[in-house]
Formats: sequence, C-alpha cells, structure tokens
Amino acid sequence: FIWLPGFLTFLSLPGIIGGCLAMNRSPSVQARVSTLATLSAGPLYLSVSFMRFMLVMMGANLNTARRETGVNIPDQHVYKVIGGVADGAMVLMDDSEPFGRFNRAQRAFQNHFEQVFPFVLEFIMSGYVFPYTTAGCASAWAALRCYGSLSYANERMSRLQGNVLAGVMSGALSGLVLVTGVYATK
Repeated sequence: FIWLPGFLTFLSLPGIIGGCLAMNRSPSVQARVSTLATLSAGPLYLSVSFMRFMLVMMGANLNTARRETGVNIPDQHVYKVIGGVADGAMVLMDDSEPFGRFNRAQRAFQNHFEQVFPFVLEFIMSGYVFPYTTAGCASAWAALRCYGSLSYANERMSRLQGNVLAGVMSGALSGLVLVTGVYATK
C-alpha cells in the first residue's frame, strides 16, 4: 500500500512537471484550462485522478493478497480439487507448453483491457489541453503495451518488458490530468 502508489506517483512526475511548465508558458494551454475553469470542470479532472488512485489501491490490495498466498503472475485464481485421488490439491494455470504460451497471451490481452478504461478517460481529458503530448504518449503506450504482450506470451518473467515504459506514458497522462484539475479548480 506504500510501494505501488509511490511507484505510480513517480511514473506521473513527467506529466506533473511538464504540465506545470506548460501551464505557465503556453498561451494555448492556459486558454484551454481557463475554459475548463469557466465550465467548473476542474473538479471532474480531480475526480478522475482520485478514481485512478483508488484503482492503484485496489491493485495494492491484490498484490498484498497475492504475496500472502504465493500465487504468482500469471496465476489469477486458485482452485481446490474436492474428492477423488487428487482431493485437496490446488489447481493453478498451466505454464508449460503448449498451454503456457496461450495462457500468458490471454492474460496479457486481458491485462490490456484492465488498463484501457482509465487510460482512455485520461487520454480524452489530457488531450483537450495537451493534444500533441497526449497523442505522442498514447502512441508510445500502445506500441509498448503490444511489445509487453508479445514478450509476456513468450516468457512469464518478460511481462514487464515494454509495460514499465508504457506505465511512464500512462503516468504522464495521469499527471497531466491531475495538474489540469488543480489549475482549473483555482
């Protein structure tokens, strides 16, 4: 509950710093934020930042429960056999080939969908104020998530390849949304 929020806040720093600089130096950014402030939209931006933080806390809760059980990624569920010769045995995801590659590819695909909703929401909101930065971050995010998915399908421990840098792109948008909300609420 400390490490994950801290790490994701760190990933948001490029957006926070860049957003603050742009707020003070770019007339087009200032005009868009002024429009948002006039529409009283600042609190909407802040509420999206809060929702993102609550998702992070849910992830921290999952990671804590995962650590306590030893159920590691890509395993998502634990089943217990009832009756028969395997009574009481735990059933986890098959990580051996040929099923392992399929299972990891499926998890990578599902993991992407778990990330898409908050990303798209922040994409739309940050894109209004910072269209070029948002377009660049979103394009890089998509390419890096694809690379991460392909890496994960090939090998369990490669799941972070691409995904950590994609997290920087997503974090930058989170930072832009937060800064926009703060400036539009003043």
